[in-house]
Amino acid sequence: MQLMQSNLIKKSKNFKKKIFLIIFFFILVFFMFFSIIKSKKQKKSLNQPTYEEIIEEINANTNENFFNAEKFIIDNKNVYGTLISLSLAKKYILKNHLEKAFIQLKNSLKYTTEENLKNILRLRMSKIKMQQNKNKDAIQIIEEIKDDSWSSIVENIKGDIFMNDGNKKLAIKCWEKSKFLEESQTLKKIINMKINEVQIK
Repeated sequence: MQLMQSNLIKKSKNFKKKIFLIIFFFILVFFMFFSIIKSKKQKKSLNQPTYEEIIEEINANTNENFFNAEKFIIDNKNVYGTLISLSLAKKYILKNHLEKAFIQLKNSLKYTTEENLKNILRLRMSKIKMQQNKNKDAIQIIEEIKDDSWSSIVENIKGDIFMNDGNKKLAIKCWEKSKFLEESQTLKKIINMKINEVQIK
């Protein structure tokens, strides 16, 4: 009887040891797996170009390869991604790739949350449509800016769009409104020059 009890105790101890070893093994495997994933992420982070490096690359790039900049924008759906998008769009405009620039800005507008940045994107998008002589589209985009602090800029651009469309009357009307809303005396003079130039013609 005692022998049987002794065997049972031994078996119980062995069973517990096995359970402990199995649990320990799985913990060890999980820890190693987690360490490998973390290491890969750190390497990836170290290899990723910084915001400053991407800006330098865009400014220096003389060919059509903007892979790093485009990847940075996709990976960074934040203020830095939006700023890179604006810089890249500017580069596309200088190369006369207006549609590429427009698509770049439009994609950034989808995830940008900061309202002033969104308005800058809309402003650039509207100007691109004006360059493409798609004046109705340009007006629609610029009118999406609802912030009152942007009213003078919006009316100024609307004046430019109407002038581009050959509508002098509406152009002057918008410029006059922009001049009324504008606080800067320097900008008031620039707007006034636009109005005078059209009135002389």
